[in-house]
Amino acid sequence: MNEIAVAVGIGGMATARAVRWAAERASHERARLSLVHVFDETNLGGADDEMRGAASSLAEERLAQAAEAARAVDDSLDIEESLLFGSPGDVFADISKQVSFLVIGSEWQGDSRANRRRVQSLRIAAASSSPVAVIPDLDVSGRRGVAVGIDGSHASDRAIAFAADEATRLHEPLIAVHAWDIVALTGGDYGYGAVPVLATDDLERSAAAVLDQSLDPVVERYPELEIEREVIAGDPVHVLAEVAERAMLLVVGSHGRGAIARFLLGSVSHGVLARVETPTVVIR
Repeated sequence: MNEIAVAVGIGGMATARAVRWAAERASHERARLSLVHVFDETNLGGADDEMRGAASSLAEERLAQAAEAARAVDDSLDIEESLLFGSPGDVFADISKQVSFLVIGSEWQGDSRANRRRVQSLRIAAASSSPVAVIPDLDVSGRRGVAVGIDGSHASDRAIAFAADEATRLHEPLIAVHAWDIVALTGGDYGYGAVPVLATDDLERSAAAVLDQSLDPVVERYPELEIEREVIAGDPVHVLAEVAERAMLLVVGSHGRGAIARFLLGSVSHGVLARVETPTVVIR
């Protein structure tokens, strides 16, 4: 189904930005917009009927405000409002199986850094079966470019395709980033010894080749698209986070396949969502 679900009540002040981002995308795709507020039942333990009623009224008010904000973007949107009970992670994991896109607000607040963030948005993103956008409470109106992390995998190919479509739609340049970590490439982290200095030139050329080959389909499909190519030696999470500080959107692919939440996304996508510097889309 062509439906975009957005979490209302996850991410605090970022929720408003998440609703607007989702509404703009729904308007572009002519998709249905589902606004969902989930009550975490563990937080309602011991609450009497009056307290539950007050909480429900507040949630309904937030949903109504979110719907009003979405209609301000496009008053022709098909909008559904849902108030659900349960674990947010479990509820949104189920919802993600039925929608084309899931949008959530990040707990990033003002100057708060990662060690003061909660991880609800990251857990929801990790459990999502659909592509997911995590939207921080940041004004990115003065930024330029859609950045995408590239590593030559099928996951990054899907991320490139999405990012190129977005860059074209938004009339923005595509910032294609390939970060290569010499320690990871040579096994230095496992005691295999240092790579000879002269070999780094070969590694850099190989990294550039990976980037160019990954972009060939984009160049063919979008010959007029402005593409900025960046091959950077360093930890991919740090490199992408730094690029994200100047981009209006970051897109990454997910390699995750595991039972533990952080590995459901993969280490790089997990890392960039733990340090959200711009609206970030994870493509599965």
